[in-house]
Amino acid sequence: MCETGDTVGIKIPKGTPIAKCVAVIRKIEPSLSISDISSRINNDEYVLSYDYTDDSGVKKIIKCYEGLTKLGITPTLYELDDEECDIEMIKNLNDMYDEIDSEIDEDEE
Repeated sequence: MCETGDTVGIKIPKGTPIAKCVAVIRKIEPSLSISDISSRINNDEYVLSYDYTDDSGVKKIIKCYEGLTKLGITPTLYELDDEECDIEMIKNLNDMYDEIDSEIDEDEE
């Protein structure tokens, strides 16, 4: 996970029931303890953040966002230097990485 710089990240509003979030977040990032997740939410920190160029990290952010919103939680997404963004921007970034991977695979064949 990434802490600063060119990142994509997700924050969960303070006051959100931690128990609702834990299963979704730990499924994506099992190394995070319940206390880590609770602390990050209560301190208004990213619960997950990855390097902007980490395509698997971008996929994890999307999966986390979708899992939380299905539970009625409204997380906030961020890109590059704490700029708030929406899920469509993150999905577009993911699509771009998928296209690049596909082109590389085609070129290798």
